Amino acid sequence: MKKNYQHILFDLDGTIYNTEYAYTMALFDVVKAHDPNTKETFESLTRFMGSSARDTNRELNIHQDDFNALSSEWAENVKKYLDRITMFDGVEGIIKLLHSRGLKLGIITSRARSKDPTLAKVSNPLPTELAPYFSYAISASDVERAKPYPDSILKYMELTGAKREEILFIGDTMSDFECAKACGVDFGLAVWGTRLQQSIVCTHYFLNPYDIYSAVFTEGVLEYQWYKYAKEIQAIGQIGLAYCENKFDIERFKRLRDIAADMVATMTEIPSQKVKDAICTEKGYITPKLDTRAAVFNDKGQILLVQEAVNGKWSLPGGWCDEAESIRSNTIKEVREEAGMLVNVVKFVGLLDKSKWNTSSQPYHILAAFSICKEGPGEFTPNSETLKREFFDFDKIPVESLRTGTTTIDQIRLCFEAYKTEHWVAVID
Repeated sequence: MKKNYQHILFDLDGTIYNTEYAYTMALFDVVKAHDPNTKETFESLTRFMGSSARDTNRELNIHQDDFNALSSEWAENVKKYLDRITMFDGVEGIIKLLHSRGLKLGIITSRARSKDPTLAKVSNPLPTELAPYFSYAISASDVERAKPYPDSILKYMELTGAKREEILFIGDTMSDFECAKACGVDFGLAVWGTRLQQSIVCTHYFLNPYDIYSAVFTEGVLEYQWYKYAKEIQAIGQIGLAYCENKFDIERFKRLRDIAADMVATMTEIPSQKVKDAICTEKGYITPKLDTRAAVFNDKGQILLVQEAVNGKWSLPGGWCDEAESIRSNTIKEVREEAGMLVNVVKFVGLLDKSKWNTSSQPYHILAAFSICKEGPGEFTPNSETLKREFFDFDKIPVESLRTGTTTIDQIRLCFEAYKTEHWVAVID
């Protein structure tokens, strides 16, 4: 897979960790202690999420120019709320995935370093649980000017040699956005943690941490680029035939479809007539094909894979969505046909663009709908489609034997994440 970026930088608070309640309540306690009649509220103080202690003190004017005094009081009060600080659902999974794919990960945070060991959870710019995955963490203490100034990212670039076009910075606040903009790097808004009240125009908007995947990776092999050309030529031909009435133009559009079929046949070594039968019989306006995949989990938290008869590869049960079937009904039908099991669909994982997740020689643009299903009754009998069905723990998945055109280890990882997350936000490419 081609990487659109080489370096992924994360803000900590509000992006990786849900610290809003702890930080804001701690600040509210400080403000109330200095001014019992303050008009500030919990809600009003959330505006300081992502701000350094220096900038917060400058606006609240609690200790005039002594921001260290506010920082100490604020940090001391945070101790009362440490149990309310948790990592956002899905973030740890995508961090591990990005690291495993060779991305360089860094942290850009407004946190200031503290020597108080009891505050390690909120003052350490590189928390212990993240240390195996991140190379550098730049805190407000490491630069002259913290976010929204570009100094933190520039410091990272100085340490790593990273170029602007290689960097994606992911954050949740206006100061994160302004920091990225001032530095000239792409910015992705962590919608899951943001409280922005105004719209911003940025490169990416991530509703779910796993949305980051499709922003970072695309199929990059040369052959795939030719597939894209062939698909586009085929689409032009098909749309032209759908609306054209001039007999000469009809012949031209038919020829475009023939050329597209010949291109695919040449690259895949599939007989040209077979390709033409597949793509040149389609009529009407060209739209993506829809594939449905079922992530069936048992009570042990294991996932169901089926071994396909045609190639011996393992895959999540699924296939093309048939005429008159919905995503739900087709998912249930495919599991029944391929695994001999009656299941219930309980959660929608997401609608994925297979050009970003899979390696496929299909001459179509394909969207794949993944759903979580609960194991049901039914006996398996080997058939023309599948040889076996078997449940696997994630670390026992036969990665080298997966049919990557339909099922990759990254997609299985995504399904595990969705299965474990109570309030899952569907991934939509």
